[in-house]
Amino acid sequence: MSACDATDVSSSSTDRSADGANLRVVLVENDALVRQPLRYLLGQAMPDLRIVETLFGGLDAVQYCLRRPQSADVLLTDMHLGDVDGPAVAWRLRHAGSLTPILGITSLPLSHYCNAAVAAGMQGLLPKSNIAQIASALRNLRQGRPCPGYESPMMAAARIRSSKSPMSVLTNAQTNVLELIAAGYDLDEIARRLHCSPATVRKHRQNIFNRLNVSTIQEAIAQWTRFRQTFNLD
Repeated sequence: MSACDATDVSSSSTDRSADGANLRVVLVENDALVRQPLRYLLGQAMPDLRIVETLFGGLDAVQYCLRRPQSADVLLTDMHLGDVDGPAVAWRLRHAGSLTPILGITSLPLSHYCNAAVAAGMQGLLPKSNIAQIASALRNLRQGRPCPGYESPMMAAARIRSSKSPMSVLTNAQTNVLELIAAGYDLDEIARRLHCSPATVRKHRQNIFNRLNVSTIQEAIAQWTRFRQTFNLD
């Protein structure tokens, strides 16, 4: 069975983790019309579910998981977010060494994101509409079982950290700035989003030039675009 096929979800909906504790999930969903119904339906399907944090954007998800690495059993993320998309979130967490299992969900056909989810180091990708399948996959991930066709977090992190991507040379702050520049934000808007001064953003931009060995922001964006194309996002 390929990673794009429906996953094996044989776990009972009444099973709990080995220690009987709540299954702790960080939910990343930027659509306000979807967020509350999704939380409700997951709660109905999983009495032991505890959503420890609900986040609206990819940058927030990366920062949260790196600052609180033991706070959740699974990161459950929509694939299309308002700033950086799910695959970029997963790749950055794996590159930073995060071993939190990551399950992607989407309203689009799975084929749209399947290759990206695998390449980025996720542990599965499921349709947002299939709550029972999501619940079973969350339980499997809590027990260390990725969806068929996906690596474990440890294997994904090892692969990505040894990759030769030009993005590997940037710090998290520099990657944040480049992602937002590529998305069309000006320096003042980026400073507001990242809660820093425009001078700090300009310093990050100069460091991006130095680390990527480019002389213009257009060259840096071109490298970022090629990186995104690895994930079939363009």
